[in-house]
Amino acid sequence: MEQLRAPDLRCAFVFSDWRLAPAVMASVTQRGLSPAMTVGATTLGVIGPVSQVSAHPYAVGLGLYGDGFRVGVGVASELPKSALTRSRDAVHQAAAALGTVASALDSTQHVGITLVDGRCGHEEAFCIGSAATAPQIRMVGGSAATKIQSDHKTYVWVKGEVMTDAGIALVLESQLPFHAVTSSHVIPTELKTVVTGADGRVISELDGRPAVSRLRELVAPLGGELEDLASHYSFARYIDGAPYVRSIAHVEAEQFMLASAVEVGHVLRVMRPGDLIGTTTRDLALAAERVGGTMSAFLAFSCVGRHFEAASRKIEGELAQAYSTHPSIGFQTFGEQSNMLLVNHTLTGLAIGASR
Repeated sequence: MEQLRAPDLRCAFVFSDWRLAPAVMASVTQRGLSPAMTVGATTLGVIGPVSQVSAHPYAVGLGLYGDGFRVGVGVASELPKSALTRSRDAVHQAAAALGTVASALDSTQHVGITLVDGRCGHEEAFCIGSAATAPQIRMVGGSAATKIQSDHKTYVWVKGEVMTDAGIALVLESQLPFHAVTSSHVIPTELKTVVTGADGRVISELDGRPAVSRLRELVAPLGGELEDLASHYSFARYIDGAPYVRSIAHVEAEQFMLASAVEVGHVLRVMRPGDLIGTTTRDLALAAERVGGTMSAFLAFSCVGRHFEAASRKIEGELAQAYSTHPSIGFQTFGEQSNMLLVNHTLTGLAIGASR
């Protein structure tokens, strides 16, 4: 926290390991950094100087400083009651805090940043509602995360208030160059399957067969890994040519637990990993070019599926290095927002350049 404190601090993003008490993190950071606004979320793992695997829980933070930034914030509470309406209202609140309206936001000056409870069950509606309110600007964000095989809640916070079943919409007005990043390394196969048994995030049946056995049967001709399905394969639902990727978070008996929900009747394309390190390195280098050649900061929302894959392939250090090539701060997410899309197995984020 001491490293973030400065007289011209405007806003601080703080991401905290799920093992650290979120109420304490939210309260301490807000008191310590006041009058600047703090926002944050819980995570399975942070991205930053300590992002490599560790037995110790960490928190990381990124500050925005000086007159080059203005930030408006809105809160979408009680998302189960009306996620679309409440996420829309949050963007209107954020725009109003900047003295404007959502329809007047300018893509050359404004960008949306979101954080949402990753276990509320309404993340997709939150993404749609928030991005549709100001479709002329880019919007990126991430879903709070926790230990997957647990009943632990996920939390977001703003100005010291910790929330579940909620989302936060920020509108950043920047005089510095910025670029919204969406990076996915997964590659579609020719394989398709139909969900015939599902409950929220859990798929129990594909093509009328037990789900895990059916996927093993489908991917066997690819010559890929059959034992570690969660790290080597994912699913995508294509809508208007755009893939909504769904990571496999956990395999248990004949069921898959996904990072985001699917429904019975959905046709899914089986996806396989491409070049995780090469794609990440390339897309971050391109983002740096877009903001003038050098990033002053990169706010990162990186799917837990990417990190599970990296661990399975023993390339965690290489992935951490790809991030640390730039001044990256962020967290491992249960889902990533890219405009109206809620996706998995994806890196989204905001690259911020130096002064013009």
